[in-house]
Amino acid sequence: MTDAAAALFGEHLDLRRQGLAEDLEATGFDALVLDAGLARYYYRDDQAPVFRANAHFLHFCPAEAPGHLLLLRPGEKPFLAAHLPDDYWYESPEIGDTFWAGCFEIESCGSRRETVVEIGRRLGETRAAYIGERRELAAALGLFADPPELLSRLDWRRAEKTPYEIARISEANRVGARGHRAAEAAFREGGSELEIHRAFLAAVGGTEADLPYPTIVGIGEKGAVLHYEGKRSEPRPGNSLLLDAGARVCGYASDITRTHAGAGADPRFPELIAAVDRAQRALSERVRAGTPWAAVHEAAHLALAGVLREAGVLRISPEAAVENELSAVFFPHGLGHHLGVQVHDVGGHLRDREGRRAAPPKNRPHLRSTRTLEPGQVVTVEPGVYFIESLLREWSDRGEAERAAVDWEVVAAMRPYGGVRVEDDVLCTGDAPRNLTREHLPD
Repeated sequence: MTDAAAALFGEHLDLRRQGLAEDLEATGFDALVLDAGLARYYYRDDQAPVFRANAHFLHFCPAEAPGHLLLLRPGEKPFLAAHLPDDYWYESPEIGDTFWAGCFEIESCGSRRETVVEIGRRLGETRAAYIGERRELAAALGLFADPPELLSRLDWRRAEKTPYEIARISEANRVGARGHRAAEAAFREGGSELEIHRAFLAAVGGTEADLPYPTIVGIGEKGAVLHYEGKRSEPRPGNSLLLDAGARVCGYASDITRTHAGAGADPRFPELIAAVDRAQRALSERVRAGTPWAAVHEAAHLALAGVLREAGVLRISPEAAVENELSAVFFPHGLGHHLGVQVHDVGGHLRDREGRRAAPPKNRPHLRSTRTLEPGQVVTVEPGVYFIESLLREWSDRGEAERAAVDWEVVAAMRPYGGVRVEDDVLCTGDAPRNLTREHLPD
């Protein structure tokens, strides 16, 4: 990382500490201890899943390794009790001269017990909160574990990204775009789902453990499985590919989806991709300060119903399809979500920083945010249309009028392609939105 990254991180940390000082005062605490977390193990096994640090820890400190403890107290330099054991079984994480290290006082600790002792020694009689998974640690140090009033405030603030965070998400999009181009090339060359996945990994320069989420590589009908994680190794008829895959930079994610038609696809399928892409671009333009996210989601239903009407799938007007919930048969998920150190970032259903919540409407249970868009928020915009057997069957079973609203011959022609989704990561600003994905992956 460059000096510019160090300056951006220093600014980020100062802003977050200022906000934390306000939140601690409002909730009656003098300090906060953040626990990076511990490695977990599979049941009755000594193998561990990929470690992911507590997101609140990662939001303040990029040291993603188990056992670290971070003490944040207003007016003092943040103190990191870094768990750096001398271990010949596993490689111990190094901090060294990283771009962010100068922002912290760091004490290298050879054991987890030593990290706890160091934190306790510096806390003294301070009334402090603790956020993490080790309740026994909090009890031993006399800390208040996961106080909801403080957590709500931290969750609320995380929606507004600092320039440092925006830069990291943009970089994750640049890396992810490189992977998408390589994956599309592998698809065009007749690669299997597994080969396409490997092409993506090679291009982003990492392993599965480095990704923010498992790739979705759906050839053909698998494009209708919203979170399809299979990787079929045998060659498939390459007439369609839905690829949902992102990269991770300093803990920050990109979340990108593109759908491609093969040379042998029904001509109506690439037309459908192009129509969804146009709708996605128009919806991205709605990411403007003061706009309720639920309103953008409703606009997506109307736009996609229009796409389906033009494609000949629907026989009724877009307005009627939204009113009678037919649009949800083809677009059953939410339009998007907040993005940050977590792919589905926190705080989407908060109404205010005090923790009051605004649940999604009953007819939109999968809506991941009910917030009003504000400058600094990064959201995914991911409209899609799918031909999902169970949802189509359920609609058809409702009655003759419902069946008549759909052209089932067109549905049958599109079903082998699964579906179409196009997804970008979009920054809300004080003016026009900034599409962080299209800057690196225009098409």
